[in-house]
Amino acid sequence: MAASKAVALLQYVPLRLVVGLLDLLPVRAALAFARGAGALAWALLPGRRRVAVANVKLAGVAKDDADARRIARASFDSFAMLAVESLKASKLITPDTAERYAEFVAPPETFALFRDPGQPIILGSAHVGNWELSGHIASFFKPLVAVARNLDNPYAQRFMKKRNPRRRIEIVAKHSQDRMALLRPLRSGKLLGLICDQHAASHGVMVPFFGHPASTVTSPARLALATGVPVVCGFCVRTGPMKFRMEGTAPIWPKPTGDRDADVVALTTEINRRIEDIVRRYPEQYLWSHRRWRKPRAAPAESPATASPSAPAGA
Repeated sequence: MAASKAVALLQYVPLRLVVGLLDLLPVRAALAFARGAGALAWALLPGRRRVAVANVKLAGVAKDDADARRIARASFDSFAMLAVESLKASKLITPDTAERYAEFVAPPETFALFRDPGQPIILGSAHVGNWELSGHIASFFKPLVAVARNLDNPYAQRFMKKRNPRRRIEIVAKHSQDRMALLRPLRSGKLLGLICDQHAASHGVMVPFFGHPASTVTSPARLALATGVPVVCGFCVRTGPMKFRMEGTAPIWPKPTGDRDADVVALTTEINRRIEDIVRRYPEQYLWSHRRWRKPRAAPAESPATASPSAPAGA
């Protein structure tokens, strides 16, 4: 116990020092620091580097091998910049200042949903641009419930929670045993934010992602079909230093046919298609180092076809 506490403290102290340094730096200098961190990660993580380049090639978003390497390299910078932007945004970007930093683009029907205080929305997002900031800004319009995993280091978890208070964001633990946790916000006009593009292992369904089968989370589709709540795919992409474009797609209204499994596959496929669209336009800002395409594991005792639509597993 003493050894694990000491390790946690050794990890926590550098975090405090780095965050303190970034707080002192002006935005452009902090972002330059982030690009340096991205370059260092590219050099020191050959395994992730290989995965990123291979994924870019598999997705077909690069013109040739050199372009694939360029896109993969830029994605490392993008991930590092996300961390710095999120730290700066907690103090800079507020409901009163949001329009100085972000452009809002969405069809009229999507804006209407966000302006209706009683209308719940399932907000499906992906690891493109700054997904942390997308939730921060979206909560200015409606209270947001999001699924997230606590940091492994308890000191870091307490520090970041205190430093970045989420006044209109409620966090549901990724493996919460509360089976109603994802249904409650959809009964009270809130946003339910779900990241939809990570490998879902045996909890997902195999649907195309850039033309290749990928195990994909079904929670957005199951919740939409069970409640009648629309899915809006939303993304926050970087357009300049601390400048962003908040994009919301047209709502996907669930249309049950009576074949639950087929409906889940169809809606999940459409969500993947909309994620593909944004990634094709901003490939340098996508998290390519994640092993998205993997062979499915053996199915669990309760299959995705019979799992409760409110279960947060794989959300």
